Amino acid sequence: WDYDKGLIFGDLSSVLSAVYAVLFLLIPPDRYEYHSQEITCSEPDVQYGFRVSMDCTETAYARYYFEPTIDQTERSLCIGKTDTILERAAILGCTPEICIFTSERYPHTFISDHSLFSCARDWRSVEYAADVLMAAYGAYSHYGLAYGYASAICGKSLADSVFQIPDTVDALDLNLLCFDSAFVSASDVMAVKSLSCDFAQAYIAANGEPALQELLSSSHTARGAAAVSDALAGFYRDNGIDYAPSVIRYGYGGHSYDYTVLSDLAAFYIENDWYDVNTQYNPLVYDGFLHQNYADVKAFFQTNLDQMQQYQELFALDSYNNDLCVIFANTDLATTSFYQLNTHRIFVQNVDSLMHEYIHALTQPGADLKLWEVEGFARYFSYRYDYYGMAFLNQDYNNPPDTPVTDYVREYLNVIQRPIDMAVDYAEIENIAVWCFDQWDPNKSYLSGSSFVQYLVGQYGEKTVINSIYGDKTPLPRTYRDLVRDWIDHIENSCQSYSKYSG
Repeated sequence: WDYDKGLIFGDLSSVLSAVYAVLFLLIPPDRYEYHSQEITCSEPDVQYGFRVSMDCTETAYARYYFEPTIDQTERSLCIGKTDTILERAAILGCTPEICIFTSERYPHTFISDHSLFSCARDWRSVEYAADVLMAAYGAYSHYGLAYGYASAICGKSLADSVFQIPDTVDALDLNLLCFDSAFVSASDVMAVKSLSCDFAQAYIAANGEPALQELLSSSHTARGAAAVSDALAGFYRDNGIDYAPSVIRYGYGGHSYDYTVLSDLAAFYIENDWYDVNTQYNPLVYDGFLHQNYADVKAFFQTNLDQMQQYQELFALDSYNNDLCVIFANTDLATTSFYQLNTHRIFVQNVDSLMHEYIHALTQPGADLKLWEVEGFARYFSYRYDYYGMAFLNQDYNNPPDTPVTDYVREYLNVIQRPIDMAVDYAEIENIAVWCFDQWDPNKSYLSGSSFVQYLVGQYGEKTVINSIYGDKTPLPRTYRDLVRDWIDHIENSCQSYSKYSG
C-alpha cells in the first residue's frame, strides 16, 4: 500500500485472486445439481412456440429451468432470491416452475399453469418478485395485490405520507394493465405502484400476512377477484374515495399477445398486431383500439361480458360450453370475424360482429340446420344486446352512400325525420330491404333470414322460436311453407307505403 498515492501494488493475478475471494464470500459457489431437460414454451392458441434443451434443478420451493448459456452466478442469485420469496409467501400444494431464458431467446414475460417464462433480469426487483407470486398463486391473480405484497417481501415500498390518486380514475383497479404505460400515463403507473404498496401494508396491519396470502391465492378466480375488489373498495373508502374496482382478470400476453383476459364465460387473447378492420366505420373504435387507453379496454370487456351473460339468460338452453377462446387476430382464414365450430373458438377481426359470433358459440349449430336457422337467427338476436355492433350499424345507416341501392334507407330517414336507431328500427329497416330487393326466400341471405326470424318471434314468442331450433326442437304450429307465405304477406302489407326499388 502506497500511503502517498493510495494505491495497491501487485501483479494483476494477485488483484483478481483477492476479488474472487471476496465474491466467494458474498456469492457461494453453485451447489445445485442440474440435468438436461427439453421443455416446450408454447403460448395458447397461437402458432408461436419452441422446444429447447434447458438445465433443470429443483429446490424445496420451485423447479428451475435455465438456458445453458446463463452462467452459474446468475442462476444462484435467481434461485436464492426466488426461494426466499416463495418461502415467505408460504405457497402450499404447488411447485412453481421458473423458466429463465436469455433476452435474445425470449424477451417477454408469460405465466401459464404456475410456470413463469422470463428472461434474466434483476432478481431483487419488486417486479420480478410480483411475477414469481403470480406464477405461484395463478396467472390471472390480481397484479396490484401481488406487487404490493412483493414490495413488502423485498423490503421496499413506494408508499409515502401522501395518498396518491391516479389521473385516470379507472387505474384504481390496480390490475396488470394499470401498471403498463401503454394503457395509462407514466405518472399513473407510479401512483398505482404506491397505492398497491399502501394497500398491502394496510391489509397486513389490519388482518395479518396470512390473510393477505389467502386473498392473493384466490384472486385468480371470479369469486376471489370479487373479494379483492371489495377489499380495495373498503381501502378506498377509508381514504375518502368512492370507487368499486373492476373484477375483470388480466394476464400476461407473452411473445404473441398484448395481454389476455379471463372470465367464466370466455378467455380473450389480443394479438400484438391486431387491428379492427372496420375502424373507419365504427365511432367507438380507433387506431390502436384495445392496445391503449385502459378506460376503453375496461369498458369494452365489461360491456361484452355483460352482454354475453344476457344472451345466456335469454336463450336459457340446458348447458353451455364456456370453455371458449376469443382470439383477436387478423387471420387469412376469412375477411371478417367467424366462429370455428370444431375448435370452439371465435376469431375477431371487427368488434361489431363479436356478439353475432358469440350467439353461434352458444348455440353451436349443426350442419343439419338451414341458413335462416343459423345466420338469420344470429343476426336477429344480435340486435338485442350489442353496444359496439349498434354503433357500427347506426353510423352506417345514417350515412348512406350516394348509390341507388341505398335509396330505401334515405327514404326511411325522410319518413321518420330523425336519425336511425337500429335498436328500435331494425325490424322495419330489414322488412323494407327484403321488399325492395325481392328477397322472398329466408335462405337467400342473412337479411332475409333475420326478417323471417323476426316474424316468427312476433307470432310465437322468443322462447318458442329458440326452443324449436336449439332446444327440444318442438315444431312450430304451421308448416315451413305456410310460415314463409305468411311472412311474405306480412312484409307486403307493411311496406306498401314505400316506393319500390328493384335491380
